[in-house]
Amino acid sequence: MALLYTHHYDLSFSALNLKKFGSSHLQPICCLRCNSSVSSSPFTEKHSLQRYQRDQWVYNNNNQQRPSLSCDDEAASCSVPADSDSIRLNDITLQLPELRKLLQVLKHKRESCGGQVPKNGLGDVFLVGTGPGDPDLLTLKAVKVIQKADLLLYDRLVSNAVLDLVGPDARLLYVGKTAGYHSRTQEEIHELLLSFAEAGATVVRLKGGDPLVFGRGGEEMDFLQQQGIQVKVIPGITAASGISAELGIPLTHRGIANSVRFLTGHSRKGGTDPLFVAENAADPDSTLVVYMGLSTLPSLAEKLIHHGLPPDTPATAVERGTTPQQRMVFAELKDLADKIKTAELVSPTLIIIGKVVALSPFWPQSLTEASRLVAV
Repeated sequence: MALLYTHHYDLSFSALNLKKFGSSHLQPICCLRCNSSVSSSPFTEKHSLQRYQRDQWVYNNNNQQRPSLSCDDEAASCSVPADSDSIRLNDITLQLPELRKLLQVLKHKRESCGGQVPKNGLGDVFLVGTGPGDPDLLTLKAVKVIQKADLLLYDRLVSNAVLDLVGPDARLLYVGKTAGYHSRTQEEIHELLLSFAEAGATVVRLKGGDPLVFGRGGEEMDFLQQQGIQVKVIPGITAASGISAELGIPLTHRGIANSVRFLTGHSRKGGTDPLFVAENAADPDSTLVVYMGLSTLPSLAEKLIHHGLPPDTPATAVERGTTPQQRMVFAELKDLADKIKTAELVSPTLIIIGKVVALSPFWPQSLTEASRLVAV
């Protein structure tokens, strides 16, 4: 059943209960010290230099208070202060004046266009999938929409190379989430989309991979449609397809894998154990693809083996797949978690489990193993 939202923030974000932080407690982000060890990330990492450069417009009303970065030219990601929630609320507080100003500009633009806008005066919202990172994997339709947008709300896993395609007059706003730090709650993202669509803007919601595969695009579409906003979805190449193709792994293969299953490695707070499917998923004739599964892989592998999947099932873990920073490890299922730990892979990492992994040219003894599998 769809969830009905009957309130909205109107860019006041009253639900954040900012009043409980008296003005003396709202200290702006003054300096973010960057960690150069992760400077090679192709994505927007937490309080990164790229993020504040792209989103600089939204701090223009706070020239004396906006974030300044104590970073060298190569630094790309910064450590998050201990009280991440206060930092998040401070950041939103600094952004509100410019967000409100942009709303007024867009409303004026709509009114001055006269008959060139829909009778109801509402803008369109596009949910756009940007693929796993390589900008060459974008669809032509996605590129066209990205280049004509008024405002783009982008996630952490929209690569820097994709964001370089944004039109010069568009406004970018980071709404990414990482473990332990959400720059915006999902409800706040809903309200941003709604407020700017109501102002007649062309709003693009950029998501890594495909917006309707573990991307919460369905929730955003449902919310907006209930508010009378037209939503158009532009699919993207999901990580499973893009990364498996990069590695030469067919997700299905006659005589080896007759189905493929996508799993998520974690659930929403208070939700069902994400590993509850392990029993049904332990099918040696199927390929398993696990999104967001770094932390839960040891438990998942144990459950899969317990329910009958052979311990020597070929498997791989791929970090930052399809980007120049791609790293990968190959191992049998029973050893994969240890291999990942040794290689110190970080998020985003996609995990593929199944006999088809041995068909990859990167699999050790790939020619011998592939010949054996095809002959079976």
